Amino acid sequence: MMNQEELHKLQEEQEVMDTWRKVSRHVVADLLEGCSVCNTIRERNLMLRCPWCEDVYLCPGECMHQHNLHMHPTVSFWSH
Repeated sequence: MMNQEELHKLQEEQEVMDTWRKVSRHVVADLLEGCSVCNTIRERNLMLRCPWCEDVYLCPGECMHQHNLHMHPTVSFWSH
């Protein structure tokens, strides 16, 4: 049987672990982004952001070209 002190320590540890899980999820979410074309999840710093669309991230290369081809046809030749 556990005494009150041990029980209190276990509760504190549980609270710390719950807080860490919540915080770490947000940190990871801030570092990752999904491609708007292929839906691949990558590190945000490896993605390209569309200069004409709000909050649209794309994989470099073919995904950027496909996005420009469909959304910005007048500039699609720049990304190919």
